[in-house]
Amino acid sequence: MNEKKRKILIAAMKLFSKTSFHQTSMQQIADVCGVSKGSLYTHFKSKEELLSEIFSYYYHVLSQQMAAEETKVDSAKEAFIREIAIRLRHYCEFHEFFKMQMNEVRGLEDPSLNQFVHQEHTKLLQKTEKGIVLVFGQEVAPYATDLTATLKGMLITYVRGIIEHGKKCDLNELARFLFLQLDAIVHTFIDKKPNPFFITSPLQSQPKETTHPLYIVRKMKEAIASFTEDILIESVDILEKELLEIKPRAAVLSGMIHNLKASSTLFELATELEKTINQMPITTLNK
Repeated sequence: MNEKKRKILIAAMKLFSKTSFHQTSMQQIADVCGVSKGSLYTHFKSKEELLSEIFSYYYHVLSQQMAAEETKVDSAKEAFIREIAIRLRHYCEFHEFFKMQMNEVRGLEDPSLNQFVHQEHTKLLQKTEKGIVLVFGQEVAPYATDLTATLKGMLITYVRGIIEHGKKCDLNELARFLFLQLDAIVHTFIDKKPNPFFITSPLQSQPKETTHPLYIVRKMKEAIASFTEDILIESVDILEKELLEIKPRAAVLSGMIHNLKASSTLFELATELEKTINQMPITTLNK
């Protein structure tokens, strides 16, 4: 994504958070960005498309931040606390989106955007539930959905307090504080054994979470670190750059994967990457 388009997204996000999506016009967005209304339409065909791009951009950045941390070797507990800190930092960094989402997400008129937001939200819940069970053990599995809801509520409350009151804090320390609260609740549940409120977990009804494509690309880079074949190195670099786009182009991904499959060293990783990309909500190689 070019810098100009990114600035338009940020500006629109701020306007939507101050008023609302429906009350903000494309002319107002153009005025804030210092461009003509016609120029704005060269980047986005409609206000609805602009809103869709905002949601895509937001979840894309969050996904990249979490994927970058997955390569770090750490205990399950420390990895989970670090994930909480990432979410806190992301929500605070994109506080305009945080406010906008509270106002707009329930009133989305575009069914495909509704579906996308629901899908991304469910993936985040799945990841949190899996982390809770990994940290606290199978004994807490029946309460994983309730604990996920509790953590989500804490995150929203604390981030709102930080944004609305301008409270400065160490987000890493706040993440540990939230974890301590969750830990206390877990021990209470294990001790008292109350009936779970949420019986059906998203983990029981959704497909298994796949490895993030960029993680596979990093493994490819490690595998060819000593290679001198330009076509393999360039193909991996192009793949990485394309996957960092909000809407990766299927033709580019397919072409680079085809190049990599020609290498016996990278064939298995390229096949795994192809399968993973085909499960991405935005782009598939079958289009």
